[in-house]
Amino acid sequence: MVDLQNMKNLSEKNFPSAVHMKWIMTVLLGYFGLRLLFFAVAISGYLPPDEVTHLGLSQVFKSFFLPANTSETYEYGLVTNISWLYYWLMGKLLWLNVFGLPDLLFLRLLNIPFAFGTIYFAWRLLLLFTTDRLAQVLLVVVMTNTLMFSFLSASVTYDNLTNLLGIMAIYYLFAYFKERAVSLLFISFLCQLAGCLTKLSFLPLALVLVLLWLLREFRELKHLPTTIKNYCQGSGGRCLFLMFALLCALILNLQLYGGNYIQYGQLRPSMYDVLSADIALENRIAARDVILQYFKDGRLDYGQAMRMTRFIPHPGDRADTVFLLQNFLDHKVNGYDVLSPLEYVPTWVKGVAATSFGVMGHFSIPNTGLTIAPIGVLMFLALLGFAVRWRKGNLEGLAVYLTLLFTAYLIILMYVHNYQLYLYYENLSMGLQGRYLFPIIGAFYVWFSYSLTHLFQRQGLRLGLVVVAALIFFLNDFPFFLYHVTPEWFGPYSPF
Repeated sequence: MVDLQNMKNLSEKNFPSAVHMKWIMTVLLGYFGLRLLFFAVAISGYLPPDEVTHLGLSQVFKSFFLPANTSETYEYGLVTNISWLYYWLMGKLLWLNVFGLPDLLFLRLLNIPFAFGTIYFAWRLLLLFTTDRLAQVLLVVVMTNTLMFSFLSASVTYDNLTNLLGIMAIYYLFAYFKERAVSLLFISFLCQLAGCLTKLSFLPLALVLVLLWLLREFRELKHLPTTIKNYCQGSGGRCLFLMFALLCALILNLQLYGGNYIQYGQLRPSMYDVLSADIALENRIAARDVILQYFKDGRLDYGQAMRMTRFIPHPGDRADTVFLLQNFLDHKVNGYDVLSPLEYVPTWVKGVAATSFGVMGHFSIPNTGLTIAPIGVLMFLALLGFAVRWRKGNLEGLAVYLTLLFTAYLIILMYVHNYQLYLYYENLSMGLQGRYLFPIIGAFYVWFSYSLTHLFQRQGLRLGLVVVAALIFFLNDFPFFLYHVTPEWFGPYSPF
């Protein structure tokens, strides 16, 4: 990317001015906050992804002592051997619910600040590249008008803390690249370790960030001990605190993932690995996997497997299990063609786009066809802007590393996670959800906002493009949701 100094100077004279920026940001963030309040109050607890489980585990972690797997917790899955940080935090915050609010509503409201924090650190990441105000406006528009991100932000889910820690880890690492302050590197590592304690799928992002750091800094690694020593001598207690926090976070990660691997041979053992298959049937997700695996192994015939689905209490998971059984039986009888990794790419792109700019939960509103096509055009224009404005010889710039970051993460997510799920479940939609992209959504939208606003140099064309893009994202968020939603989406707190 090229930071065009003349554009920076023009931004002081042209719209938006500093005063305009204050009003625009206030309106955008206020509108975002009102929508999140609507989602938090109005949406049924059975709709957001796995919210029943996240709420139940948060209530289990409310106890003063560390919880154990008991008959009271089986319905929520494992409470040991899991990434626990979000549940521990939410459980302790439940002690603050002195207002008589239902736990679901209280925790939904407490999840909203995570979304604002994610937007804030995405904005700070953009400022490492440019102070251009049109790019800042576009970034906040797209961050606050991506439907699944909006919907998820007002739900009880560890994704919200994961997204915040993801963008914080990225920001502090790139700030270190630019400013060379060791404290920024320490904070990035601390966010990465905290993210791994929050959700297993954070591990690929942490791996990519560490590899990027090694790629950029490998010539300077020999000086790192001296740099850290000098920092600690100059900062005193702050260095000791950060190093102690890093050590604690590292030990907790080794205890969790190292312990799981040593005992069970995998980083995240299943419920039937830790307990038993009979106990696993008491959990809605583990029951689905046990029933399907027993059917695939021949330990259950089709009729027996279908009868077992009646014991899955959640209607969405019960319907998913029935569909998977029917799907596997059809493939067993009639056969099916497996997509190659290359053939899988178009399906994956359409799937994650439909569930990022739509809603994917236990009810779904996928965004496909003509409504999402303009967003695809904007993505292409951003790619064109990046190609046009990127200069040969700028390989040391942050833009290349930002591009490598989200590209590597997308490839890992596509092939290590989604494609493997497709092969196992023999179903294209299984686990194919846009929310798995959200740990890097801020980084991607920084790239998108900068590239799109720098496609043209004329201020009038740039402003016009931002207005059109803002309108497209706006219409694909709340108006799209209201047009497609049905009364079944609303819960007991809804005014509808």
